[in-house]
Amino acid sequence: MRFVRSVSMLTLLSGAALAMAAEPADRIPAGVKRIEPERLAHYWLLDPNSAQAANVPNSGAGLDKPTCAAVSYVVESSGATSHVKLERVVPEGPLGKVAVNVVSALRYVAAAQNIGKDSVATYVVMPFNVPGAESSNPADRALRARVLDACKLENFNPPGK
Repeated sequence: MRFVRSVSMLTLLSGAALAMAAEPADRIPAGVKRIEPERLAHYWLLDPNSAQAANVPNSGAGLDKPTCAAVSYVVESSGATSHVKLERVVPEGPLGKVAVNVVSALRYVAAAQNIGKDSVATYVVMPFNVPGAESSNPADRALRARVLDACKLENFNPPGK
């Protein structure tokens, strides 16, 4: 009976963990507005001095594959990032940690519309080993789009939140 109860409790806990993992950025503080990445500039603008070169390991599996990493975070009223969380890496590999480190160092300044310096939650999709956005080659553009689409967080800003 004790074994059955333990297995049942483990099953319930596993189900709860899966349900929580299905909802990205579930640990965002109450009252912080979730916004899609394309709307961030209405609230906050990246301080270019905070953007740093990614510190990528010299060797490891998957470091040369086209990869994307989706990282959610909160821009606080000070412009600092917090609640940084790796949401997805496609394909799995060590580049997710690199993306988290980059986002953790970012700093923002309030946009003109954000007079109250309201905190917002958003996410960024970082590409690795893909052609640049400026490429005019159709094959490059298609590869970039395919890689980035794999990390889009469809349920980041559910209707009504």
